[in-house]
Amino acid sequence: MIDGRAKAEVVVIGHVNHDRIWRLNETLRSGARIAWHSRETRLGGGGYFTGRRLLQLGHPVTLISNLMDDAAGDQAFADLAAEGFDTSLITRREGETDFADILLDPEGERTILSSERRLSRSFVLDKPVSAAAFYVNAHRLPEAAITSLSQARLSVSQLPLRDAGPRPADVVVGSKADLPEHSIKDIWQLAHALSGERLRHLVMTDGPAAMVIYDGAHERRVPVTEQVSVRDTIGAGDSFSGALIDGLLREMEIAEAARHASSLTARWLEQREQGADPIVAAESTS
Repeated sequence: MIDGRAKAEVVVIGHVNHDRIWRLNETLRSGARIAWHSRETRLGGGGYFTGRRLLQLGHPVTLISNLMDDAAGDQAFADLAAEGFDTSLITRREGETDFADILLDPEGERTILSSERRLSRSFVLDKPVSAAAFYVNAHRLPEAAITSLSQARLSVSQLPLRDAGPRPADVVVGSKADLPEHSIKDIWQLAHALSGERLRHLVMTDGPAAMVIYDGAHERRVPVTEQVSVRDTIGAGDSFSGALIDGLLREMEIAEAARHASSLTARWLEQREQGADPIVAAESTS
């Protein structure tokens, strides 16, 4: 049961993308001619998926993000408001929406094609804001956002992989698949360099393998108890981060919160596979 603490407001700083998902008939191969059987267009991105999961878990969510001022941006802005997001801190920018193309093969492996312009979009915040918790999935932040994180009771950040700026964070979340050659100590050093002395825990997921929690000295492995086999895992890591924050706001210990997040993410993936998590728009070949 969700108690009053689980209703705490969360500010999410991250991108809202327009994902064009191509479902392929076979795996990608160099020089191959590959057919696709369906194409879906839906909202995505780290800010969207994490915020949406938090909304589903009962938390008011304010998005700090960007949308273009064209028809696609207008529709996304309306869809976000309809889903329950506070959109008052979304910046509207002049120009045309850049879609991200995601190639999804029959085994669930995905290849993401994103324009440099879309990836370089900066976030705007004129003055600090307050909330019970903050989540960051961004490379660089404006000063007002950094001040907001410094004053927050709980700050959680996705581990950025390139050209990142500082962000005070209690917990940093990452995927072992993004840094396969790095030890947990090496990844901790990367996270600590960005989050500073406030960092308490690094949480690394590894697909169906055990999660690793590290505090700079001690490593704990938390088994993934609910295994799922689905064709579409897009957004799973972001859903995990949202559910982890939910657990921490319930004052769960970090390992318990990770188990909670893993279980909820498995259920979310299964529900989406069964069509219980609707897609914004879709089109298929005849």
